[in-house]
Amino acid sequence: MPTLFAAWLRTEGPRWAYLRIWSHALIGAIGLTAATGTACSALGMALPEIFAENAAHELLQSLVLGSAVVAGVVALILCSGLTRFAALVTGLISYIGFFREMPSCRGDVLIFCADSATRGSLMAAGALCLAVAAVFFELRARGTIMKAIHPRLSWPLALAAGLVGVSQISEDLHLVALEEVLELYSYLVLMLITCSLGLQPSSFPGVSMDSPHQLPRDHAARPHS
Repeated sequence: MPTLFAAWLRTEGPRWAYLRIWSHALIGAIGLTAATGTACSALGMALPEIFAENAAHELLQSLVLGSAVVAGVVALILCSGLTRFAALVTGLISYIGFFREMPSCRGDVLIFCADSATRGSLMAAGALCLAVAAVFFELRARGTIMKAIHPRLSWPLALAAGLVGVSQISEDLHLVALEEVLELYSYLVLMLITCSLGLQPSSFPGVSMDSPHQLPRDHAARPHS
């Protein structure tokens, strides 16, 4: 099994070309947090109020996730093959995250909110669509899932998931500001994934999207007669 795993890691396949996504998302998270803090402080809000549940910083997170969903829909329309699958997966993950972050309706939150049952149902529907999409794309082109989860291609999604995991640890340690910044960082990674796919919808470098196997280099480079 370790030998098979190592061989799989060495296989040729698609790779993520936007290598600076992690740094751009980090800069965005720090910059947006600083801008939000400055604006809210100018309005007389204390730091705990900025990072409180359903407060300004969490609304910013919802805005980023909503943008990621919209960009995912655009990329889904423009892309094809594995690129379309990546856009769909990232868009659905953003959709689930959007409803995860949506405030629960209560006395002081009545406009942008949903009750827990509705949020849970919508998140479950997104997870079901994700599972159905994975089966559909795999049946349509065998090897799609193995390509999609390869670290060369999936590392931005792994980064986003890892950031959410660390943010949960920060929440347990009552480091609220760090938790919120890490979540925003994660959601910006998702948004930049969908935006980059929409802006470059043709393919990932290093693979033919319509075939489950890469063409040999000499054959791919030889012009057709």
